[in-house]
Order: sequence, then C-alpha cells, then structure tokens
Amino acid sequence: MAIDLNLKFPSVLPPQRLLFTPGSEDFWHSLPSQPGIYIFEDRNKKPLYIGKSINLKTRLKQHYEGFTEGTTKALQFIPKTKFVYFKPVRNDIEAVITEANYIKSYQPRYNSIVKDDRSNLYIIFTNHPDTKIRIVHATDIANLNLDNFQKQVYGPYTSGTVSQSLYKQIRTIFGFCLTPFNGRNRACFNYHLGHCPGACTGEITVQKYHRHLGRIKKFLSGQFTLLDKSLHREIKTAITKTDFEKAQLIKIQIAGLHHSLSTHNSSLLLKLSDATDALQFQIVQKLKHPKLKKPPFRIECYDLAHLQGENYVGSMSVFIKGSPSTPDYRHFHIRFPDRSDPFAMRQIIERRLKHKEWGSPNLIVLDGGIPQLSIVTPVIPKDIPIIALAKKKEIIYFYNEDHKTVSVNLSLEDPVLNLFRNIRDEAHRFANSFHKKQRQKDLIS
Repeated sequence: MAIDLNLKFPSVLPPQRLLFTPGSEDFWHSLPSQPGIYIFEDRNKKPLYIGKSINLKTRLKQHYEGFTEGTTKALQFIPKTKFVYFKPVRNDIEAVITEANYIKSYQPRYNSIVKDDRSNLYIIFTNHPDTKIRIVHATDIANLNLDNFQKQVYGPYTSGTVSQSLYKQIRTIFGFCLTPFNGRNRACFNYHLGHCPGACTGEITVQKYHRHLGRIKKFLSGQFTLLDKSLHREIKTAITKTDFEKAQLIKIQIAGLHHSLSTHNSSLLLKLSDATDALQFQIVQKLKHPKLKKPPFRIECYDLAHLQGENYVGSMSVFIKGSPSTPDYRHFHIRFPDRSDPFAMRQIIERRLKHKEWGSPNLIVLDGGIPQLSIVTPVIPKDIPIIALAKKKEIIYFYNEDHKTVSVNLSLEDPVLNLFRNIRDEAHRFANSFHKKQRQKDLIS
C-alpha cells in the first residue's frame, strides 16, 4: 500500500523583533504586508498589547494613527512601547490559535480580552477518563473543577464564530467522541458522521483515546510542526507493522492538517481583527451621516431570501464593536401581504423594533439600494442612522438633513466598506441557511 508522506507546509517569514521607531520610514518598510501576530513590548520586552491582522503593516499603521489622532486605546500602550515583535502566519486559523495562546501565556495589560474575561469563550477538555470537548464561557470554567487548567483549557476566543470554527476544524481533521466510554457502547452523533475514533462504541481503549486527544491539544496549542512530525512517526510505525488501516487514518489526519494550514485565503475570522476602535471612528468620518455623531457600538444588518416568492424569510446580523455577535442574530418569516423586497424588509424591521429587550442599534444597514432605503426609513426612529449597501457596485446610500439621497463610493480596499460588506455577507449567509431549512421542511412535508 502506497502512503504519500510528501505533504509540505507553505513557508512563511520567520518571527522578527524591531526597535519601535515610527518616525523612520525604514521601520515601516521592514514590516510585511501579510497575515500575522504582532506584539507591542516595553523596554524589558514584556508584552503590552497583542493582536492579529490580515495585513501587519497596515494594522500597525492604524494603531499609530489612532495614537496620533487620540482616538484609540493605543494612547495607553504606544508611549510605553520600545519594541514590536511580529510573527507572520499562513492563514486565519493559525493566527487565531497563536494569538489566543500568546494572550493566555502573557496576559498583556492593555488587551480588553484580559480585562473583561467574563464573556470570552474557551475550548475545554473535561476530566479523565470520559473526556469531552466543549465550548464554554469563562464564567463557567470554575464550575467544572478541572484537574489541570493549563492542559485542559484553550483560548480565550472573543466570539462564538471563532470558537465554533476551531471546534469544526478539530472535528474534521481529527474527530472526537461526544459520549466517550458511556457504558452502553452507544454510538455518538460524530461516530455516525465518521468523525469519532470509536470511544463510544468500545473500538478504542481509554489510553489510546487520550493519546488521540493529545493531537488535538497540540493543534490548539499551535504546535503544528511538532504535531506534523509526531503524525509522520506514527504512520511510519504503522506501515512497519503492516497496519495499513491505521496508516491510512493517520494519512487523512496529516492531509487535513496541511489543508487547514495551507489555505491562503483569510476568512471573516482574520478580517474582523482589523475592526478596531480607530475603524469605528472612521465610519463617522467617512460617511458624514447627519445622524451618526459617534462610533456605532451596535450595527445591525438586514437581508432577505426566497425562491420565486416561496419560503420568504429575513435575517438580522449583529456586529458589536466591529465583531459578530452571533447570539444576537435573528430569523424572520415574511408574512403576507408583503412579498416584495423593500416592503418585506420594512416588515421585519418593524417587528424587530418592537423587541426593546434586544437593545437599540446605533446603525442600521440594509442589503439593497434606494428602494429599500425609501420604504424602510419612515419606520425607523429619528435618532437611529440608516444606510443601504447596494451589491455589485458596493455604493452606500443614505439621506441627508434635507432628505436628499447621498451616495458614498469607497474603494474596495477601504476598511470601512469591508466592515459593512462583512456584516452584509453574514446577514446574507444567515438568511440563506434559514431559507434552505424551510425548503427542506416543505419537501419533507
């Protein structure tokens, strides 16, 4: 049986530490324009602030501009910064894992994720022997009475989107059991999907299963090279013992690991790391919306989905401080007689505004153009700014104080436009997924 072992990680630049000299052009030329982790350090090289970005050079410039303009928390750590350490990475998954482990290890003073840890999420491994992998809030960890915090807790992650993405990655690459060693040999849901090594059905011993979980812990610790070497040793041993079935399973894990770390396209996870305090101020400055006087803390976006008028549904996506707040997302069934997009959108927003317990948006974004804007605007409270984002041309529309239409054309690379596109894409994704579920229900019925 032939096993291909020639899978290779894509190469990245080595980590580097530079003297922080923002007044020098040489300093900025030395920074790479690629994804990575960056650390602002004091004179003793102690981390002050840790972050990740889709473009290291651009992100560090944003921090410095925020400092010079006095608009961001960079005011606190830039004056104390003597060095900048940066580590280029392959993609967003590696960036998320590396950033979380750095923050967990160094507890930098100026990271808000450290100051207010209550709402952050972690991936945890419960105690031996029936170890389960779960996503929990920081406030719930203490109730689990874990044996070893350092070896059982991975994070912190700032949103459900990030933690769920990592959870799905480890399930796809390695697989894990949802009900290990349950005493009845009852197969778990992951087993039926082919993502469980058989801890629920008695096909693997406790010792072997915990060695298997060790691979997942290496992945979440960012020890990718060590994990890769370990898997290659295991596959060679299996081939030597002519255990080709085991060798094939390990080969699949190696291929999954390399695929995860070789995808160059950075997804929503990494793009959102650039949605900073400075960007919130840029929204105000670039739009010059008459009702938008301060940075929008909560942005809501609305979209619709249907197939020739059937299974008509709507969605609301929510970004808080520039990051998705998935627990606040909402679905809507479109009720008769509103069966055109502008009136359907008005309907769901009218229904949303009745829910005072959901909080109040600081900015509403409509997926559409002037028709949606004109129909929806009359039902929006006068103190809430509203804009429409048209697809394809990506033009932003809103009304000025004289109720005349204003159009804003931002470049496709503009971070403000990218933030609006991200929240629009989230609303679109959420609406489509709900629409598909409704169609499936109709087909079954």
